[in-house]
Order: sequence, then C-alpha cells, then structure tokens
Amino acid sequence: MFKKYSLGGADYVIISLTLLLSAGIGLCARYFKGQQIISSDYLLAGKNMPKFPVIFSIIVTLTSTSSFLSAPAEVYKYGIAFSIHIFMIPIGMLISSSVIIPVYFQCEVSSITEYLEMRYGRIIRYLVSVMFLLQMVFYMSISLYGAVLALSATTDLSFEASIVSLGAVCAFYCSLGGLKAVLWTDCFQAILMITCLLAIYIKGISDAGGIFELFQKASSGKRLDLFELMPDITRRYGFWACATQGILVGVSFFGTNQVEVQRLLSLSTIKRAKSTLRMSSFPVCLMYTTCCFLGLVLYGVYYNCDPILNKERTGLTKYDQIVPAYIATRFSSYPGLTGLCIAGIFSASLSTISSCLNSASTVTVIDYLIPFFGKDNISDFKIILLAKIVSIIYGGLCIGLSFAFLQSRSIHHLTQVFIALPQGIICAVFLFGMLTRKAGDKCISFGAVVTYIIMTWIALSTLYTGYVQPSLPLNNSKCPSSQNETMSESIFNVSSSILPSSNTEKNPFVLYKMTFMWYSFIGFLLNILLTTFAVLITGGWKKNVIPAGSKYLSPVTRFWMDKNDDSNLELK
Repeated sequence: MFKKYSLGGADYVIISLTLLLSAGIGLCARYFKGQQIISSDYLLAGKNMPKFPVIFSIIVTLTSTSSFLSAPAEVYKYGIAFSIHIFMIPIGMLISSSVIIPVYFQCEVSSITEYLEMRYGRIIRYLVSVMFLLQMVFYMSISLYGAVLALSATTDLSFEASIVSLGAVCAFYCSLGGLKAVLWTDCFQAILMITCLLAIYIKGISDAGGIFELFQKASSGKRLDLFELMPDITRRYGFWACATQGILVGVSFFGTNQVEVQRLLSLSTIKRAKSTLRMSSFPVCLMYTTCCFLGLVLYGVYYNCDPILNKERTGLTKYDQIVPAYIATRFSSYPGLTGLCIAGIFSASLSTISSCLNSASTVTVIDYLIPFFGKDNISDFKIILLAKIVSIIYGGLCIGLSFAFLQSRSIHHLTQVFIALPQGIICAVFLFGMLTRKAGDKCISFGAVVTYIIMTWIALSTLYTGYVQPSLPLNNSKCPSSQNETMSESIFNVSSSILPSSNTEKNPFVLYKMTFMWYSFIGFLLNILLTTFAVLITGGWKKNVIPAGSKYLSPVTRFWMDKNDDSNLELK
C-alpha cells in the first residue's frame, strides 16, 4: 500500500522561510527606495530598473510549473524532440527586439494594448485585452494547481493549505511592491530553482549509472530521436511543429505579451531594452533546456520500472508527479534537501503567478478602470491603490480556479490549450499593425474574433474527446514483485525488454488529433489570412490608414516603405 512521504521539520522550515523571504522582498521593495509617487513607479518600477533583475525575471517568468514538472514528463514519455522548440525561441526573441519592442517606446505606452487603440481603434484593444486577461487567469491557476497537486500527491503537504498559502503570499508581495517587488523576488526565486535543478541532476545522473549509461538507456528507449522531418499534424512533437512553435513563442511571448514586455518597459531606453532582451535569449534557452533534459535523467533512473505503470506500489497516477516523487523518495535522508527542492518548485510557480498578477492588474487598470473614472479625474494615488486591489482580487480568483483542474491529465496540455492558443492570434494582430499600413479596427477585429472561435473549438474538442497520443515505449519489467522489496532497490537493474505503451482511446476527427504544438502557428496564419480577406472585400487595400513615417510602424518598415508615398492616405 502506498504511503505518502512525510516531510521533516527542516523541510517545513525551509519552505516557510522561502515564502517569508518572498514576502519580505516585497516589503523591502515598497519601503526601501520603493517610492510610489506616480503610477509608473508602481506599474513600471519607475522605468529605471537595472538590467540584472530584468534579465533574471525574463528567464524565470515563463519557467513555470509547466517547465519544471510537465516538460520533464513530456521528454520522459516522448523524447527530446520536444526540446526543438526551445532552440528556436532565441530566433523569435531576436525578431522581437528588432521589430516589435522599439514601437512601444516610440508610442510611450505602459500597456501594450494602448498601442492597439492608437494603431487600430478601441474595439481590437478591448478584444485583445479580454483574451490576454483570460489567458493570464488560466495560466496563473494552472501554474499554482500543478505545483501543489504534484507535491501533495507524493508528500504529506496539504493540497488546500498549499494553494492558499502560495496564492496569498504571491498576491501580498505583488500588490504591495508592484513590478519592482516582482523583479527582485524573481532573482531570489531563480536561485532556488537553479539549486533544485542541480540537486536533481547530480543525484539523478548518479542513480542512472553515470552519463554514458544514461544516454545508452535513452537511446535504447528511442528518447534521442530529434529530427522527424515527415509532416504529420498528429505527431505530438514533429520537427516542423516544434520549430514554428519555438519561433512564435519567441516573438509572441517576448514581443506581444504584457508579462514579458512590461519588464522591458521598466528600462529607460529602447537601446537598453533591446540589448537586455538579446542578452536574455541564451539563458532563457539554457534554463528551458535544463528543465526538459531532466526528463532524460529520470528516464535513466526509472528505465526498467516506470512508476506510473507500477502505480499500485508507487501511488502515482500522472507523469507530472514524477519529479516531486523523485525528490521525495531520494532526498528524504538529507535533512532539509527535500524542502529546498520543494521550495524551488514553489518558486517556479510563484515567479509566474506574481508576474502574471502584476501584468493583469496593469492591463485592467489602464484599459478599464482609468477610462471608467476618467483620465483627468483620477489621481496617481488612486491608480496605485486600484492596481493593488485588483492584484488581490486576481490572486483570490487564481486560488479558486485552481481547484477546477483536478481531473486534468497533463499540465502541459492544459498550458498549451489555454495559454499558447490565443498567443498566435494576438501576435498576428500586433505584427499586422506594425508592418503594414492597411486594416482598420473592424477588419482586424473580424480576423481575430473568427480565428479565436475556430481555434477554441478545435482545442476544447481535443480536450473533450480525451484523445491521448501514444507515448514512446515504457517498461515495468524489473519492478519489485515481493512485498518487502522497494522500488529504489530494483530500478537500477538493466533489462533489454522494453514494453510499448498503448493508446486505447477512440479515434476522433483528424483535427481533434492535431498536436497542440500547431495551435499558435495556425492561429497566427489564420488571423493574417482572414484580416487580409476582410481588407480586400471592404476595399481597404486601396488606402493606407496611417502615414509611412508613423510611430505606430516598426523601424524595419523603412526598408520597403517610401515615406514620400502617402497617396490615398486617410488619417484616423
């Protein structure tokens, strides 16, 4: 009978100290050189942040529970082909730094949706704003749920208490110190995350029999097949799906997502923002790769005794639980080390939630509350107060919604459906506006709405049908057969007999079997096509809605636009 692992006193002390220090950094950011006189002090950290904390925050903001728990689980089940998209992210980040980021500084915005109203009009601003807020609420909830569920399933940590504690601490320091508190707290949490990863790597490689033995097992289990060039939309991690997804992640998350862009807007100049994003590209790639390749290490450890196939003895039911299960089983003999690693997982969740809370509150205040009260009738003090209240409200909503995902099969699948799906659509809206002078509010809104409906239908249908793409072979041939033998005593026995996994799900419509790695690209492409179609049928192709030298256009457009050609110009 499976019994959860009990944490020691030292573990609880370290976890508690992590939460207290995170809250303490928020207090310091507020009361020590943390003046909040004008709204930009709170929302954009006074636009005078040094590069160091911004780079750290960019790295860890999207290194969420999905990266820490489900990415290793995906590599464990499907191999390192998953990591192809990570190597493409720096390309997208380079595009963002050159094409997109300069436009926000030209327009002097605090929220990137402000740009949309300047370029198109109010309709698309509020449409994208709603998409973004829904995206962030789900992202925060999934990140919080994933960390707590995985840990509560393998240790004696309370699911309910952990969710409330993490959510409350995060909402506290985020609402109190604003973006400055989030940035400095991310630096502290990055150290914990890196420490956790190093501990698992050192112990895991040793348990797997060394690096050579580890790669031998991974090769035998077909985990090292990287380039599958045959186009197949149902293949979970095909090369083309991963490559396009990686570039789009780099462009969309680091160029058209308020969470990451807000960090860059906290810097004083365009030049510093562009160089900071480029400097971040390599460490971002390294961090994500380190998280992913953790799956290879764990595959080497559980090569002959998969803990989920042996769930009667392990009690594990989801592959998202494999990382915390390994921590609980292997580090319990080292006082405090289990707690330190759990603190690292909690930090991955905290860094994501705090960043999303701050960005969601910024968008809510700037897009909705300031226009509601009237820009001339609301003081900076009230703006800051409203932002703090909104952060607390979103924190409570995040805690409540986390309980809605209890029946999910994969954190990564949830993340792709609710997070990556709208990002391609939003990215298309921004790029169409920054690279062309065509399309007004109605045309771009038509394209975005229709695309969002189509992509949501496909994504939710995939979840509803419950189709699970077959994993690579898994093995439980060397699991203990006697009641007295423990898993840790048998998992190192090598066996050449590998049992293939099976997929017993029904065979749904082909679009419902499409891998979620295509969602962003198809949403991006479909939005561009539908917007172009709307422009053509309305006669918008005959006229330009902004001048060639407009600040709403990206600097790169100078290579193909003649600034003297303003014929048929209709200024908004």
